[in-house]
Amino acid sequence: MTSAGWIVGSAVTVILSVTFSILIVSLQKRVMKKPNGQIDFKKTDIYFIWTRWDTVNIICALYAFICILCLLIFLSAGESIENPWVQFFIHQGFVFTTLAFAWLISRVAFTLKGIKERWNHEFESK
Repeated sequence: MTSAGWIVGSAVTVILSVTFSILIVSLQKRVMKKPNGQIDFKKTDIYFIWTRWDTVNIICALYAFICILCLLIFLSAGESIENPWVQFFIHQGFVFTTLAFAWLISRVAFTLKGIKERWNHEFESK
């Protein structure tokens, strides 16, 4: 069994992950911190607007979808795990689906936490 698809898939994952990380980490300059190091949601608007993080998440999810679609095409054509392309698309589909899901969950969590801290008076019972 050759593992060329796994090796190429790992290389592509590293390259895309580093690129995505550079795009997202550059947004940290816009995050205001409290003296204790926590995010100050009252001064930070980044979680309430569309940012590069959202765009990268959409691109990541689309890439994962395309990889899974290509995997299904290869599998329906009768290819097996021995095919390097099948290995590549399995690897890419799994990694980037997991990454997009984790980013989505963290984005929603930050946004909800920001809403709770910023507009806390709206949720207090009257």
